[in-house]
Amino acid sequence: MGLAINITLLLLGISILVWGANKFVDHSSVIAKHLGVGDLVIGLTLIAAGTSAPEIFVAISAVINGNENIAFGTAIGSNISNIALIFGVSCLYFNRSSKTDLWNLLPFGLSVLMLGLAIVDGVISVNESVGFIGLFMLFMYILLKTEGVPEEEDATSSDFSKSLFLSMVGLVGLIAGANISIIYAENTALLLGISELIIGLTIVALGTSLPELAATVAALKKGKHQMVVGNIIGSNVLNLVFVLPIIGLFGTMQIDPIVMQRDFYIVVVLSLMFVMLSVALTKFKFQKVIFMSSGIVLILSYILYICILSGVI
Repeated sequence: MGLAINITLLLLGISILVWGANKFVDHSSVIAKHLGVGDLVIGLTLIAAGTSAPEIFVAISAVINGNENIAFGTAIGSNISNIALIFGVSCLYFNRSSKTDLWNLLPFGLSVLMLGLAIVDGVISVNESVGFIGLFMLFMYILLKTEGVPEEEDATSSDFSKSLFLSMVGLVGLIAGANISIIYAENTALLLGISELIIGLTIVALGTSLPELAATVAALKKGKHQMVVGNIIGSNVLNLVFVLPIIGLFGTMQIDPIVMQRDFYIVVVLSLMFVMLSVALTKFKFQKVIFMSSGIVLILSYILYICILSGVI
């Protein structure tokens, strides 16, 4: 299959993805209102789990086919793109403070710490896999204790069952569009002779982050800042607590030392920026210039990272 056909199908996948994201975010908000919970909780669970599905699918497929490097690179690269690209874009559009339960940042930080321990070992052990599963349980415990802080909602007369059905239709569109995008983005990369780890860190990671990007843009258009922050936290935690145990329990991967020397430190710096900006968004008077400049820095850092990985720089 030629390069032009691959690109055409990639664009088709992205179109399905964006359509699904809009349906999913619209009706997830209606569900939140009917259930009496805030957008933060919906972002941390329903949207985060739905938009993390491609990473989990890639991990299972990669382990089955003996390509754990793609799965591992995808998990790391997706978390990098979630913060540097998606949260970076979000910072450009934030226009007010938003109440967020900062306890949700605890499992976010612990997931980064446990990732570092796994990379230092050079392998994801069974004990570390169990540790990630335990972190997931902690994440769910904190989530159950979280009381969503409702943001202003547009009045709607949508029936709950209708909204639930349409949100699932949107979720199917998200996952289908993401999978189409991943397949043909990966084919394009393979035609260009890119290694498995680099494919995972760049093309596949960006492809699997497209649901987060599309869902975030849709949420931003509706001014749902809590949903944006919740989506980033939930997606990054779920990417690690689901994908890495799959590799650790069913794979035989040896982690390339370059991941510690290059990629992990980038994850740490970006995670610290995300935590600081999330705290600022919640605890301090909103300063547009701070978020605008931070967004530009995050986006430029992602472009620089991709250029380094691709050998342009």
